[in-house]
Amino acid sequence: MHAANWLLLFRFSEHKNRIENLIRLYESHPDSKLAGRKETESTDILRAAVVLLHATFEDMCRTVERHMTPYASKEAVNAIPLKGHGDRGQPSRFLLGELLVFKGKSVDDVIKESQQEYLLRTSYNSPKDLFLMLSRYGLNKKHFVAYAPELSSLNKRRHQIVHQADWNDKKGKGQHRFTSIGKTKVKRWLKCIEGIYDAFQVATKERTK
Repeated sequence: MHAANWLLLFRFSEHKNRIENLIRLYESHPDSKLAGRKETESTDILRAAVVLLHATFEDMCRTVERHMTPYASKEAVNAIPLKGHGDRGQPSRFLLGELLVFKGKSVDDVIKESQQEYLLRTSYNSPKDLFLMLSRYGLNKKHFVAYAPELSSLNKRRHQIVHQADWNDKKGKGQHRFTSIGKTKVKRWLKCIEGIYDAFQVATKERTK
């Protein structure tokens, strides 16, 4: 197995187990077995699973980026600021003397360290971000297209949970303080991320032949 795919498998398997543990924890809660709307205290377990699920997706993207660097286009590398430089992740000009801190290191090392710093500030908040990443390394987008709608849905819900604490601004009959969430939807999102993982395995193997 290619090194990138092995690491992707290891990291994804670990994260997937954590998400499935959260779902099982919710299912073991007495409230989950009752009919009707569930209490916020129990469904918060599912909200935590959503946040971890999106983090798993981002971790996959970063893992692939790190190991596909040799296949990156010139334009993709140009977008990465030199380590220790750049404003908010934007590349900037630097003087030759500023390379002295990398003395004794190879060009590959400098690119790798710069990319590592850059990726810590990189987010993947939409299918568009995913497809842009795929383009940077010449990965075939066709393997991912089917997952775009569900991924978009996951990203929007994660954003609502993280930035609004899942507060529901809608008023009226049937509306509650927090937006409802169910395990069926969370399991669908998990299935989507599993599909994207499989797509990465196929696309990276094709690219590294």
